[in-house]
Amino acid sequence: MILERMDEMVTLYITRHGQTEWNVQQRIQGWFDSPLTAYGKEQAQALCKRLAKTPFTAAYSSPSGRALDTAKFILEGHQTPIFIKHELKEINVAEWQGMTLDKIAEKFPVQYDDYFYHAERFRSTEGEDFFDVQARAQKLIEKLESKYTAEDNILIVTHSIVKKVLINAFLQQPMDQLWTSPEIEGTSLTIVKLENGQATVEMCGDIEHMPPKNIFTN
Repeated sequence: MILERMDEMVTLYITRHGQTEWNVQQRIQGWFDSPLTAYGKEQAQALCKRLAKTPFTAAYSSPSGRALDTAKFILEGHQTPIFIKHELKEINVAEWQGMTLDKIAEKFPVQYDDYFYHAERFRSTEGEDFFDVQARAQKLIEKLESKYTAEDNILIVTHSIVKKVLINAFLQQPMDQLWTSPEIEGTSLTIVKLENGQATVEMCGDIEHMPPKNIFTN
């Protein structure tokens, strides 16, 4: 993704919310919501510890409860303002929201196949496609790049698809390469430097801080 500003540098720390109850149940959340599991909270607290010495100028979060709660856990001990932005909401897959993956595959086999294997072809009957999500998320990134000055660190807490389409844009890859980047696990860390009109992905989907799962948390 080529950005217009040529005189400033911003570093983005982009993460996904922690594990939720619907993640464990393999239900699509989208614009619906479900609470963090105990393990999801542990993930956020682990990232908090990892970033304890990183000064943040500001944080931007999806309005979904799972993302906002994760942001608050990560920023414990920081004096960082959190701004809620609609552009960071998960993809709206309308009729799928609340359904299990198995049920979606059964009722919407063609769309399901496109979603996971042909992202450039996926269309939701009543919701968004990946291009829609990428466009709204990129608009926010461009605003952040123009708003903040050199050496500012900005925390972004969002969702897996939003992270995927942003990484895709940063790497200037076509949409059919959406699923080739690393898996976006809960609270995985991606660091992107915006400098001289260019986006450089310095870290992608890193889970070094992640606490071990146990048999109760899937």
